[in-house]
Amino acid sequence: MRKANLLLVFACLLISGAVAAEADFDFEELMNDVETKIQNVQNNIAAQDVATATTETKELLDAFKLVEGYFSKRGDAEDAVHNSREYQTMAGNILSALSTNDLNSAGTAANEFSKQCRGVCHDKYKPL
Repeated sequence: MRKANLLLVFACLLISGAVAAEADFDFEELMNDVETKIQNVQNNIAAQDVATATTETKELLDAFKLVEGYFSKRGDAEDAVHNSREYQTMAGNILSALSTNDLNSAGTAANEFSKQCRGVCHDKYKPL
């Protein structure tokens, strides 16, 4: 009986540890932050504030690295992993344009990022 109780306690600890590891961040909060941040990036590009646009685009890149890890661990959302990598590439395109002060290309890339962000992946995974 005592062994069974110890096994039960151990199993609960493992489960709670797995839940805690998966919940390193609030996914819904992160996605809301992404929506706000891409709007800020677009506004900063329009205002020709390259420094702030660059900082916030780097934060978008980091956010989608977290998203990629989240869906990789989840294991049943290869499309979401793929999409998060595409968003990282799009953020990289924005950063690349910003690094050369090509605000037209940066703006186009930011608009494409925003448009894609509201697409199929958003509709499929938003209610998490």
